[in-house]
Amino acid sequence: MRYKVNHTTRYSYSQAVFFEPHLFRMRPRSDVSQRLDNFSLVLHPQPVGLSHGLDVENNAFCLAWFEGLFDSLEITCSFVVETLRENPFDALLIGNSVVLPLSFPDQEQLFLAPYLGHGQALEQLDHSAVQGLAEEICQSVRNDPLAFLHELNQMLFRQIEKVERTETGIQTIHQTLTQLTGACRDTTVVFMEACRCMNIPARFVSGCQEGDPEKEEADLHAWAEVYLPGFGWRGYDPTNGLAVADRHIAYAASALPENAAPVAGMFRGTGAAAELQHRITMIGF
Repeated sequence: MRYKVNHTTRYSYSQAVFFEPHLFRMRPRSDVSQRLDNFSLVLHPQPVGLSHGLDVENNAFCLAWFEGLFDSLEITCSFVVETLRENPFDALLIGNSVVLPLSFPDQEQLFLAPYLGHGQALEQLDHSAVQGLAEEICQSVRNDPLAFLHELNQMLFRQIEKVERTETGIQTIHQTLTQLTGACRDTTVVFMEACRCMNIPARFVSGCQEGDPEKEEADLHAWAEVYLPGFGWRGYDPTNGLAVADRHIAYAASALPENAAPVAGMFRGTGAAAELQHRITMIGF
């Protein structure tokens, strides 16, 4: 599939503020699963400086810095992406990866360590909840890695109601599993932590997803990627119960959700309040 995407994010402030340097991770990846073309990033107000680079997890970023006081910040990125992976299961598990928990050679374990360490599940309630969930599913599928991922993905899709949360951050895993509601980022973190309980490396992905093909409007979305020997990194979207194929466009991926945020930056202004609006149009052709 080829998609033309326009993604506009606007921050409005109750009074003029000063912007600290802002980091933008809105340039889609270009790799074996998607090919990027015609990317542009436009900022209003115009920054006094702009630089591009790759972060520690190989995500493309743009760093902008400003001078003066402003009452709004508008970020518009436009691009064309061709998604290439029609079949998310076009691979073969190799090595010691056919039974859970997974095991890896020492040299791979070193690089995968950040994606195996628990992040949100540090509190005892969170850890107990996600550990119990992972063990129950693992037992039901007789330690089969692909069956585990499928069942976990489907269970979270069936049981957790998607809600829009305008507040920042991730709610606790215990809260998500108890209330059975959460934004896509909340459900994704539960999926990631359950995978890590079975020694499946997992990372958080930000991007956009086609949704209803009859509508041009799309949403900023979050899902997970897991690392499987023979497969590499493959996506799972527990909010929609999907194995990620050619209807998702990835911007950035990280062991920590906050390090995949499309926009990161602070402002200075006593008593200033901010309002966020964003609009994504995604047209397939």
